[in-house]
Amino acid sequence: MLDLFLTDLIQTGQVTVPNQIVDFDAYTSDRAIILLEEYYWADALTMPYTAPRFDPEAALWAAKYIFSTIQLVLLRDIGEEKLNQLLVDYNGQYTPEAVYSADLMLRFLPDIFRFASGLSPEDPLIYKLKAIARLWPFSSIGIADINVTIGDKIPDHPSLRVAYIDRLILKKDMGRINSKHELKLVKEALGAYQAKLWPGLNLILNEETI
Repeated sequence: MLDLFLTDLIQTGQVTVPNQIVDFDAYTSDRAIILLEEYYWADALTMPYTAPRFDPEAALWAAKYIFSTIQLVLLRDIGEEKLNQLLVDYNGQYTPEAVYSADLMLRFLPDIFRFASGLSPEDPLIYKLKAIARLWPFSSIGIADINVTIGDKIPDHPSLRVAYIDRLILKKDMGRINSKHELKLVKEALGAYQAKLWPGLNLILNEETI
């Protein structure tokens, strides 16, 4: 089921999930990794500089997380204990490779937040989603009301750094500009087109807190 889910999500952006929780068997997981790597090679062509290498462990974890999250938005009778069993944190190393490979699926987090907008802010699922959005800032640009620290893995990798700033500008996510360094990168990317591409940015250029 996971492999079919990925095929639909990658090709059409529309998915169907079963109305009951399913297990991810070895065959389905192996097939999912093949699809994710194919997607990686196509997506990497759009990245600036050279994209980080494919990390199958991070990509598969993210695919399962997104699949289960969509199910849990729909299946509201699932208890918190089961929710925590399904939505587990990534236990591998947080590397540039993991950041980009997980992003192949985690980039859909903002869409899932909109999909789950009818849920209470106190819902355990919303709590989990906000937690994962904070842990994976490269993928969660545009999600409001979360405090994010990007650390060094994104700024220190040329491809991730430029892609992150491009996404920030595209989403006009002012809440992500938390340092002078980030502001400098945004201003350099905008150049002479700042007023046209991000008119409201001038409101924060002279903030003493940055």
